[in-house]
Amino acid sequence: MVTTTQMIMRLLMATAVGAIIGFERQMKGHPLGIRTNVLVCVSSTTVMMLSKAMVAETFQLYGMIADPRLAQQVITGIGFLGAGTIVHSDSNIKGLTTAATVWSVGCIGLVIGFGWYPLAIIATAIVFAALFVMDHASKKIDRKSQNYHISLTLGQDSKQFFDVLQYLRGWEVTIDHAEATVEGEGDGAVIEFHVKGMERAQTLIDNLKRKDGIHTIRFR
Repeated sequence: MVTTTQMIMRLLMATAVGAIIGFERQMKGHPLGIRTNVLVCVSSTTVMMLSKAMVAETFQLYGMIADPRLAQQVITGIGFLGAGTIVHSDSNIKGLTTAATVWSVGCIGLVIGFGWYPLAIIATAIVFAALFVMDHASKKIDRKSQNYHISLTLGQDSKQFFDVLQYLRGWEVTIDHAEATVEGEGDGAVIEFHVKGMERAQTLIDNLKRKDGIHTIRFR
C-alpha cells in the first residue's frame, strides 16, 4: 500500500501538472482551463493509485488479481453523465468544469468504497481547492485572455465604413465579417470582429461610441 507521504506527493504533483497545462490553455482562450485540468489530473492519479492498491490487496488476501472492470464501468458511466452538463453555444463552451467535477466525485466515491479514507480525504481537499481557491485566479486569467465578440451596424456612408475598418485595424482586432450595401435605407453596413481581453474590449467600445456613423454596438 502507498504511504500517506507518497500519496500526498503524487497528488501534489498531479495538481501542479494540471495547473501548469491549464494555465497555458486558459491564457490562449481555450475552454479547458486551470480548474478543469487540475480536476482531471488529480482524479486520474487517484484512480491509478486505487487500481494498484486493489491488485495488491486482493492478491495478498486471496492469491488472485482483482477484476477492475466494475470500477472502470462506473468511471465510464459517470463520464457520460458529465458529458450531459456540457453546453455549446456559438463559440462558447460551458459546463466543462462541472463535468470534470462529476467525474472527480465518482472517482473519490470508488476510493471510499475501497476503504482508503486518507486518499479520499486528501483528494477531496484538492478538488475543493481547485473549485474555490483557484476560482479567483481562473476568472482573472479569463478577463485577460477571453475573446469578446463585437458587432457594429453603420449607415450608408461608405467613407465612414472604411474609416471604422481602418480604425479597428489600428487596434489589431480580428475582423470576422464586414459587409456594406450600396442601396436602400437605414443601416448600410455591418462589421463583426473579436478582441482579446475584457478591459481592452471595454475601452474599444467606449471609443467607438464617440465615432460618427455607428448606429448600434452589440457585445457578447
